[in-house]
Amino acid sequence: MGNILDYLEESCQRQPDKVAVADGETALTFRQLRAAAYGLGRFLGENGLAGKPVGLYAQRRAVVIAAMLGCAAAGICYVPLNPDAPAEKNQKILRHAGVGLILGFGEGEYDGAAEGCRYIPYDSLTLPAAETPAATPAAGDTLYIIYTSGSTGEPKGIRKSHGAVMNFIEAYVRELDFSPEEIIGNQTPFCFDASAKDIYLMLKTGARLEIIPSEKFIFPVTLIEYLNEKAMTFISWVPSALAVVARLRTFRDVLPTTLRRVCFVGEVFPIKDLEVWRAALPDVEFINLYGSSELAGICCLYHIPPEGPLPEALPIGRPLSNTRIYLYRDGARVSDQGEMLAESQALADEYVGDPEKTAQTFIELEIDGKTRRLLRTGDWARYDEAGNLVFMSRGDNQIKYKGYRIELGEIEAAANALDFIGLACCLYNQEKERITLFCTASDPALKLRDLNKALEGRLPDYMLPRRLVVLEEMPMNANGKIDRPYLKTLL
Repeated sequence: MGNILDYLEESCQRQPDKVAVADGETALTFRQLRAAAYGLGRFLGENGLAGKPVGLYAQRRAVVIAAMLGCAAAGICYVPLNPDAPAEKNQKILRHAGVGLILGFGEGEYDGAAEGCRYIPYDSLTLPAAETPAATPAAGDTLYIIYTSGSTGEPKGIRKSHGAVMNFIEAYVRELDFSPEEIIGNQTPFCFDASAKDIYLMLKTGARLEIIPSEKFIFPVTLIEYLNEKAMTFISWVPSALAVVARLRTFRDVLPTTLRRVCFVGEVFPIKDLEVWRAALPDVEFINLYGSSELAGICCLYHIPPEGPLPEALPIGRPLSNTRIYLYRDGARVSDQGEMLAESQALADEYVGDPEKTAQTFIELEIDGKTRRLLRTGDWARYDEAGNLVFMSRGDNQIKYKGYRIELGEIEAAANALDFIGLACCLYNQEKERITLFCTASDPALKLRDLNKALEGRLPDYMLPRRLVVLEEMPMNANGKIDRPYLKTLL
């Protein structure tokens, strides 16, 4: 296995003048993408800037992808920075990753001077012509470091190699049979790891990547019209983005006419919202994806049946061909339910600068006479009758309450299935020993007794919430997931 630039080279050789990526204002062909990447790689090398990771303010622009590949062409890794994050958070990331150079793509970006960084606006660069990359990374070299917020709120850096990303992409393409004719509609900001699936899928297959302008997601009718205008065939979005389209009854006004496949990833997609999409688009394939930041991409997927009732707890399905999943509970391998351990060549390398956490999360176990490197996902799952994995909850979302072991995710799923609930999140106050359900609802005056009456046929009494908080809207983080840390402050 080589490096990610092999994908760029192969796609450029096959179809140099086809548009690779567009953002509503700028479009780059594969030839232009390669020229920009190799030119930046040469610039970094010639100016002595190729010794440390490069921070990239990850604006949703086509040239940001060229800069990612330019770092690879210089033999160094890139570190995506959230342009909307507070300067203090980006300061911590710059220090932690040892960034030496920041490439900027907008106004008002923190320049990193206090961390000894050099800041250069990308648009000010005059890149040299280059037909070849300045360096040839090995498969084990770092492609990028992605930062996520840990349980303490401190950013944690996860190191991903060229080989890990390529291992995932190869399995992803095999599983879903992607072709160069695909037009991918990108929703995820580039500072979040889920966007890498779209970027490197485009690079591998020679498909076209359309970066959907963020403002389109404010107006669902306009969003669907944009999908049709750009003839998008494939989207992989967070459930909250899909749910808004369903809840605002968008399909009464406009239907996607070119979509063939819809994937969702990151959180549980409420069944009632999925049913709206499935009923409106009977010829579209829907797929539930499962993964984590400690993997390059995903490791499991589930093809939604085109018709028939769906279970309240949607399966995450079966592992991709590059992955094996084992269930462990109390230190022993089990066949019913337990923590998911993932074995794959697509695992991340480490948590940067945190060998203790790395050793706790990436473990070695002897299974079937072979020592295997495994990821402790922290997620609990069980098998259904068809042999599909079904996500139960995060390990830290499991509680002991009144002598029972309870999965808070099961309570959320039951609440989300109710017609009058918009979106639900269940949390536990350990000190007060109280289960709280946060939700949006059609009736803002919804009472706890009425909620629990509706839940009685779905949950045993000991799992019923003891407190209800009805919100005007569910708080979301920048990645479109429920902002659970914020809700915990309201317990």
